[in-house]
Order: sequence, then C-alpha cells, then structure tokens
Amino acid sequence: MGTGTKRRPTDWQPLGDTDPTPGDVDGVTAGQKNMQATAAEIRLQIKKLKTISDDKTLKGKYVDELQSGADKFRGKLEKSAGRYERVSAQLEKWATDLKFIQTSTADALSSAKSAQADIKKLVGSTDPDSEAAKKAEDELDSHKKEQLHRARSDLAAAQRKYQHAIESYDTQSKNIAKKIRDIIDDALEDGFWSWVSNIIEANIDAIKITLEVIGYVATIAAIVALAITVLAACIVMPELLLALAPMLLTFGTVASVVSLGMHTLMAATGNGGWGDVGFDILGLLTFKAGGAVARGVEEGAAATQRASTQAARRATADAMANSPKREALKLAVQQAKGKNARRAASKNLKAYNVKLKAKGAAQQLPKPTAREVLNAGGDPKTAAQLKYAAREEAKRGSDTATLKAARQTSRAGAQNLSLFVSGTAIDLGDKAVGSSDISPSKPNIKPYSDAKDWNFYNSGLYDYAP
Repeated sequence: MGTGTKRRPTDWQPLGDTDPTPGDVDGVTAGQKNMQATAAEIRLQIKKLKTISDDKTLKGKYVDELQSGADKFRGKLEKSAGRYERVSAQLEKWATDLKFIQTSTADALSSAKSAQADIKKLVGSTDPDSEAAKKAEDELDSHKKEQLHRARSDLAAAQRKYQHAIESYDTQSKNIAKKIRDIIDDALEDGFWSWVSNIIEANIDAIKITLEVIGYVATIAAIVALAITVLAACIVMPELLLALAPMLLTFGTVASVVSLGMHTLMAATGNGGWGDVGFDILGLLTFKAGGAVARGVEEGAAATQRASTQAARRATADAMANSPKREALKLAVQQAKGKNARRAASKNLKAYNVKLKAKGAAQQLPKPTAREVLNAGGDPKTAAQLKYAAREEAKRGSDTATLKAARQTSRAGAQNLSLFVSGTAIDLGDKAVGSSDISPSKPNIKPYSDAKDWNFYNSGLYDYAP
C-alpha cells in the first residue's frame, strides 16, 4: 500500500468480512503520472524528429532517406505517445473514482458501527431479532423506542450505501479495465494489422517494384489490345486477332485489381500513398471493370430492339388496315367460284400480306469492323451493340421510341470511348511525370510524386510503436 494512502479498515463487521473495494489510490496515481511523463518525453522526441524532417538546409544524397526515416519513425512514436496518453487519462479517472468509492464504503462502515453500538446500548445485543433483544425492546419507553427505530434505519441506510459503492466499484473497474485493454490491443505487436504492416514494411522495396511492373503490364495490355483492333482491319483472319483484344483487356483488368488491392493495403498500413490507389481505380475504369457504361450500351441496345419490334408490328397493322388492294383480294377470296379459284385467290392474298408486313427488328448482333471495335474502347461486344442500335435507328428512324432508345445507346457508347481514351491518356501521363521505383534516376515532377505518396500518417494506421 502506498505511504500516502489512508489506511483502510481491517474489521468490516457488521457490513462484511473483508474490504469490498480494495485498491491503492496513490499507486494508481503514481502509475498515471509515470505514463504521463513517458508520453511527454515521447512528444519531445517527436518534436526533434520533425525538426530533422523539416530541415531544408541539409544537403547530400542521404537527406531524402534520413528525412523519410525520421517521418516514418515519428509516425510510430505518435501512436505510441497517444496510447500512453489515453491509458494515463483512464488511470487518472480510475484514481478519482476509486478514492470516492473507498470513501463511501469507509463512511458506510463508520455509520453502521455507530448504529450497531446504539442498538446494543438500547437492547443489550447487536442482534435486534434475538429473544433477549425483543424482550428488552418491549420494556423501553417511547423515547428510547424512537432512538432504536432511528438506529435501525441508520444501519439499513449504511448497508444500502455500502452495496451501492460495491456495485459502482465493480462497474467502474470493469469499464476502465476494458478501455485500457482496448487501447493496449489497438494494433499492438500481436495484432493482425501489425503483422500485415510489418511484412509490407520489411519487403516494401520489392513490393513497389513488382507493382510498378504490374502497372506497366496493364498499360501495355491496353495499348496492344487497341493496336490489334487496328491491325485486324488490314490483314487476314481478323476474327482471331479481334478475339485476342478482349483477352488482353481481361488480363489488364486482373493486373489492375491486384495492383489496387496491394496499393490499398499499403496505404492503409501507412506504407504507401492514396494517390496510387486513385490511379489504380482509374485503371479499372479504363478496362471497364465496373461495367456501368458497358451495361448502359447493352441495355440501350435491348431497348432499341424492343422499340423496333413494336414499331414493325404497328407498321404492319396500319398497312393491312389501310390497303384497298388487300380489301379487294379478300373480296376475291369470298367471291371465288370453285375450289381451284378460291385456292388461287387465297394464295394471292397471303402473298400480298407478306408484302405488306414491315421488316422486323434484327435478332442477331451484327459483326463490327476493327474501326468500330476501336471506337467502342476495344470491346467487340459493345461495338456490336452500338452497330445494332444504329442500324435499327436507320431502319425505323421515324419511330420516336426506337429513335430515343438508339440515341441513348449511342450516348452511352460515346461515354465509354471518352472514359477509355481519357483513362489511358492519364495513365500514360502518370507514368511519364511520376517517379519510378525501378529507375530512381528517372526524371519526374517532384510535387506530383509527393502528392501521390500522401497519407494520413507517416507509418501504418495499424502499425505498433516500438
């Protein structure tokens, strides 16, 4: 027990057998102050590291590595200081709560002992339910009976205060203990995120180079896919070459997904920047991994087919209803004499009905040319759907519903091409002006590269402090 803590009672009768709210307030306070002092010292070291990071007077090849290391270590210390400070705050609160609770139980014990002494003085026993106590109570005058009643009430009140203090002790101690455990377990050395962060940090150079290679592979796949669609228009077997284009785009999509996953993990653990995550998302849009625009083209083509089919049915019905010649042929069937004459008249009517029937909507997608595939962002299926909608519009241009659906499809196709071209251009621009982990001497625009490396913290969000 701390030397400054008031000595706790050893005899807890009549309320209990032992101290119900044990604890050393001075010891808790000393621990709290020690943690507070440790946090303050860590903050001082953080300030010194920041001075190194911000020093613009340092010169030499070692400077970038030194300042980067200072930033990373400062990030670790930031989290460590934060944990010490949060635990210190919880200990300070527990010291205050414990002092109040222990005072309550001590006061309750004092009140209970006083009330018990008064009861014994009045009835000769500390057990008010004993036969001797009951007999003595019957012989008391009204004034002493009132004193006895008040003593019993005081004892009951002391017991209630005692129980309430114990309940507060249990609740508050568990609450504080849980909060401290949560702070300590917040990405400590044994945590999953700490394990992930440390693996990434230990292999960061190899990971960065691998991801840069993957990024170039994805870009090259897009460029080659587009080149194939152009070449397919000029040489034999365009179908085979066109089939390779979507395969390359799919390969590029997979590469982009892998890159996005790793860059996100690196950024989340503080070992990379969120700018790289943004460019990976842009890369997936380039490959239409989301499929939102492609679905718009597909839905537009389907809507065009439905509208064109309905328009053909209406045109056929109108032509049959407003054809004098058809009416004459129907009358000829009715007036024909003899079996052969009726058969000939019916044959003429059927042939004319076929002639009046409007051309229906195509049921199969047309085959796109290489140029059309290129204009569709390298996707043959999207190109075929755009070509289908354009043909149905030309066939049924006077029908409002068909015209609306076909133009909706065309707009989605234009968005698709715009997304593909702009995404590819930005990707190439990024590789042109950004820094390279494969070739550190590659010319780059430093503010741009620094912006891509931006993160909330200099080391992992979940990394532990050493």
